[in-house]
Amino acid sequence: MLKLSYNSRITKLCLFILILSWWLISGMTTSSAISENLVIYQVQTGGVGTGTSSQEIILLYNTSLQDVKIDNWCLQYSAGTNGLTFTKLVCFTPTDPTVETWLSSGGILSAATNEFVSVNPLFTPDYIFSAGLATTSGHVRLVDDVGAEVDRVGWGTARYPEGTASTLPASGQVLSRNLSSLNLDSDVNSTDFSSDSLETTIINGLYEQTVPVDLCLNIEGMQTEIPIGFLSDDSGDCYEDLCANIDGLQTALPEGYELVSGNCNLIPLENRTVIINELYPDAPSYDTGQEFIELYNPNSSTVNLSGYRIQVGPNYTKEYILGDANLQAGGYTSFSDTETGIILPNTTGVSLRLVSPAGNVVSETPVYQNAKDTLSWALVTGQWIYTNQISRNAENRPYLEPAQDEVLGVTTVLAACPAGKYRNPETNRCRTIETAVSSLVPCDEDEYRNPDTNRCRKITTATSSSLTPCPEGQERNPDTNRCRKISTIPGVSDIKVLSDFQDVPSNYRSNGANWVLLGFSVMASISYIIYEWRRELIRKIKLFKLKFSRE
Repeated sequence: MLKLSYNSRITKLCLFILILSWWLISGMTTSSAISENLVIYQVQTGGVGTGTSSQEIILLYNTSLQDVKIDNWCLQYSAGTNGLTFTKLVCFTPTDPTVETWLSSGGILSAATNEFVSVNPLFTPDYIFSAGLATTSGHVRLVDDVGAEVDRVGWGTARYPEGTASTLPASGQVLSRNLSSLNLDSDVNSTDFSSDSLETTIINGLYEQTVPVDLCLNIEGMQTEIPIGFLSDDSGDCYEDLCANIDGLQTALPEGYELVSGNCNLIPLENRTVIINELYPDAPSYDTGQEFIELYNPNSSTVNLSGYRIQVGPNYTKEYILGDANLQAGGYTSFSDTETGIILPNTTGVSLRLVSPAGNVVSETPVYQNAKDTLSWALVTGQWIYTNQISRNAENRPYLEPAQDEVLGVTTVLAACPAGKYRNPETNRCRTIETAVSSLVPCDEDEYRNPDTNRCRKITTATSSSLTPCPEGQERNPDTNRCRKISTIPGVSDIKVLSDFQDVPSNYRSNGANWVLLGFSVMASISYIIYEWRRELIRKIKLFKLKFSRE
């Protein structure tokens, strides 16, 4: 096997890179048509064959059997020395968003300069562009609405034509394709274009058509017209208009309107329905200030009550005129007898009605009779009834039956309670005898039964007569009934301090003897304190000595 040298491999690698680079560049700069539908048919550059500059025209031709939509397609130009940077000549932008631009099969589209039109006044091009096509070299291309190139022609010394550039046309002629050729677009400009006369009979194939628009997106199928009786909202949905006499779409009855024969008529505020909702004629004990008349607003909007009148039957000669106040939608308001001056009778009963400022009756109650204490005459679910659920300024509630005690298992003669239990007179239930002393377990010898709780407790508060005597040298503390050591004055063993003070003869308690006893008492108290705190005092003395020795 023949082995390549290092230099030979480098050479082949360089050659491969050169070939790849050429292939990429040629692929980038050499254009080929991506569509066989539209092609550039003729191009007359500035002054080509005419001797007059700026008389420029470009013709496009639809070679297909189908019409082609060309919305936002553009013709672009690049100088012959460039070819990579194109500028817009003209774009086929629709005149209206609802209109599409089409080129019919076999039709021609024309774009020309004003200079060309001035020389050919009988000709009306489809589009006008500014002059600037160079005579000796240049590029013209057609791109679609996304910028993809559809066709290109380069002439003279153009650097980036399709294949090779077309030769310049003869004097008085233009660059032109041969429409009768079997291979109309071979992607080689020098083959496809030749010198020829400008087309004199231009069959204009450009036309516009209205875009079908679904005017009712929420209705199945295409609705090119809004159905009768419907209107479209801002979202493109169509709904039936409830109020044909009101401008704009009304999908629901507007607030403050009523539907009459297909029309929505404004309800005057003074005629809106306000309901008499509850009467409380007989309050417990003292009625004044307790009675009330309640109104309810069933409307979806606020009602101003100014001018409304509450009238009392049967002749409706007594009335109360409401002042300027707003009753919110779904709201309640009430007026006491002290506010209205209307005293509702209890037994005979009356009917009340509410009259609007326009004079029409908007609400009326049936006559109530024999109103009982703590009951109100109320409108509950469309019916006037007496109810014991007084609900002033709130939704009315039906009569609430009093709760019944459960009597299952209860007889006129109660069964005897089991042994060790008794019947509680408050609940009629048997319970364990905890408070009967006769059946309680006896307390221990050192305990006694508390008469308040019937519980046994240690003998600490029993009298001294039932207590075990204290040992010799001790006495019983009268507060705790516990034995404690007898505090005596040192050297005097036959005189007790405090505890036996009451036994000293009266002659010792008066005059000087009292002071002697007081002195003995003080000394005895000090001795007792020293005795009780002896350990703590010894510890403090030792600590003091230790501290003194260190210093």
